[in-house]
Amino acid sequence: MKYINKLTISSVFITLLISIPAIILFTNIFTGGENWKHLVDTVLFEYIFNSLYIMVGVAVITAILGFATAYLTSLFTFTGSSFFHYALILPFAIPTYIVAYIYGGMFDITGSVTTFILELLGKDLSEVYFFDIMSIEGAIIVMSLVLYPYVYLICKTYLRAESSSIIDASKTMGLNNFQIFYKVVIPISRPAIVAGVILAVMEAVADFGVMDYYGVATFVTGIFRTWFGMGSVEDASKLASMLMLFIFILIFLEKYQRRNKRYKSSGKDFKPIAKQKLTGFSNIFAFVACFIPFFFGFLLPFSQMTVWFYRSYEEVIDEDFLTVLYQTLSLGIFSAIFITALAFILVYNVRLHKSKLADYLMQISKLGYSIPGAVVAVGILSFFSIIDRSFDILLSGTVIAVIFGYTVRFIAISINNYESGFAKIPQSYDDACKTMGTGTFQTFYKVMLPLIKNSALASFIVIFIEVIKELPLTMILRPFNYDTLAVLSHELVTQAQVVESSVPAMFIVGLGIISVLILLKNMIKD
Repeated sequence: MKYINKLTISSVFITLLISIPAIILFTNIFTGGENWKHLVDTVLFEYIFNSLYIMVGVAVITAILGFATAYLTSLFTFTGSSFFHYALILPFAIPTYIVAYIYGGMFDITGSVTTFILELLGKDLSEVYFFDIMSIEGAIIVMSLVLYPYVYLICKTYLRAESSSIIDASKTMGLNNFQIFYKVVIPISRPAIVAGVILAVMEAVADFGVMDYYGVATFVTGIFRTWFGMGSVEDASKLASMLMLFIFILIFLEKYQRRNKRYKSSGKDFKPIAKQKLTGFSNIFAFVACFIPFFFGFLLPFSQMTVWFYRSYEEVIDEDFLTVLYQTLSLGIFSAIFITALAFILVYNVRLHKSKLADYLMQISKLGYSIPGAVVAVGILSFFSIIDRSFDILLSGTVIAVIFGYTVRFIAISINNYESGFAKIPQSYDDACKTMGTGTFQTFYKVMLPLIKNSALASFIVIFIEVIKELPLTMILRPFNYDTLAVLSHELVTQAQVVESSVPAMFIVGLGIISVLILLKNMIKD
């Protein structure tokens, strides 16, 4: 009982610490600095309009790409279907801002592809119409090509859990494949589609790298401009609090729309959906429909990045680059270990204590993942500045601030991994240990730890990748001259060195691909 009390106290402390930055930001929504009226009169409407435009655009495109590919690969076999089952997830391996840099370098007015086409046609830029990739519409397309796997994965998981009985019943009513698709499959899949779309939209509206490079004014870019350009912490905090409120409204809408909705079939008559083999035109259509998002979301940008890497790696990789690589790896490894350990305390407390308090603490701790990195960073700086003044110490602009930011942002990932792992361990194991007189620590060390180690490993890997990819949070909280691969890639792009930026980007993507492959391996086991 004493150990349980200590565990609960630890959980309360962790949750409060994680929640303070968000609480501070929420209080800022009712305040504003001296520049706030100027922001309202000039750019605030633009921030709101562009953010809403991006949300709608990304929602539509990711819904179409993600659900269509999930439907085809789940219900049919066709040429390359086994390959696309895994390949369609690969865009996850490349951060959105890196894909944005690559497409900008290829399709901008001075890009490699644009220049090649003009030389091939023997014409000037004024004589040929090119879609402006460096626009808000370009940003929407690029982000959608990277974020559609959110919808793909959730819908695919849902369709795999759905019984074939509903499809068989539709066929007995004389419906063809297309009618089954829009009259049956789409309606029953709506909660899964919306859940995936909400995640994609949250990522898009919180993206800094893409918006900054493409010159699109949104809440996130506004936070940076207000902070660093106008020197107004208060107004940047108010913008951050508005964006956070924006995100929480999205979360509420997602939870509201799926109330009382089920995500999988249940019952004794459950049968996995039998895949139908496609031939002729249907086979070609399915192949093309899956190849297009894979090609533009992964193959094309990765191929271009590989070419640029070989052209510039000798120039970029030097002693300073190796220092940045070491800082990135050490920051990622330490943060992943630290966050994985904290998350275990919260989840194991729920397992042992089985109280509403323990569960509430865990659920509150997970909210940080829904808050954009730039917003988390603003809240942490506000919090740490209070501590700095109160105790005459310096926490702002230190590695401690960066790791704390990662903890607030990514601890939900680790919690979810542990929840999934513990759900597979029968409660009878705990009861058996109690009847044998095994202590709490021995139960954890000898029974739970061996069973939960795969979840801990998965947590470590995913958090490590998230840390090395994170850009806005790292940029705001890092110490002076403390770069990571993500920051270095962004700085090279802002210096018009797009080709050279492929070198740190390739290291990020390489680690991301390894991560995706490990996750896929775990998915196969499950």
